[in-house]
Amino acid sequence: MPGYALSFAAFLSRPAAVRRARGAITLVEILLVLTIIVVAGAVAMPNVMEMLRRQRLKSAAETMRIEWSRAHVKAMKSGRIQVFRYELNGNQFSLQPWVAGDDATEGQSEAVAGFGTPLEMPDVMMETKKLEEGITFAAGEAKFESRAYELENFLQNGATTEGGQWSRPILFYPDGSTSDAFVIVTDARQDAYRINLRGLTGTCQLSEEKKLDDLLAVVQQEQAGEVLP
Repeated sequence: MPGYALSFAAFLSRPAAVRRARGAITLVEILLVLTIIVVAGAVAMPNVMEMLRRQRLKSAAETMRIEWSRAHVKAMKSGRIQVFRYELNGNQFSLQPWVAGDDATEGQSEAVAGFGTPLEMPDVMMETKKLEEGITFAAGEAKFESRAYELENFLQNGATTEGGQWSRPILFYPDGSTSDAFVIVTDARQDAYRINLRGLTGTCQLSEEKKLDDLLAVVQQEQAGEVLP
């Protein structure tokens, strides 16, 4: 095929740069691909940020559940009452053992032992932590117990953690029981989780994600009935 041979010979006689030109990527094509990537990223970014925000909130709620479970176990292992408190409208929380003059435990009868004579609650024994940035304690409550009255009174009379407004103490006893309590954590978008603590068993339950106003409405209904779920 003379014609084919001639054409092939003519192709080979061209400069190498010319032969490669047809297979190269042009600047316009590169810019087009980059534009598509940027547009796709701009469309996807809000969804990614929303997913991360909601995951941070759920992680904070899970942190509370884990910390309460940890305090429950610590009270039983140490034989001392563990005092948990959190900062209302803030993100700090603390766990501290109750130190009494007779080192009494609540496993004994309250009429015999009570809480003992308050001695001190040294700061060195207190663990203070924080929720993730942007997550706060929106509300919470601990059911009043007569056996906790002395300790609450002691805390309110000066042995309090410095900072904002701190909650009523949630107590974890060496016998495995705790205060009936709950807390609500929320973020700037007003999404929220409620974490419930069962006093008899010390187990924790995490609610589904809801709007803060909806959870607060439930709290108001419960307070009207003067019961915790």
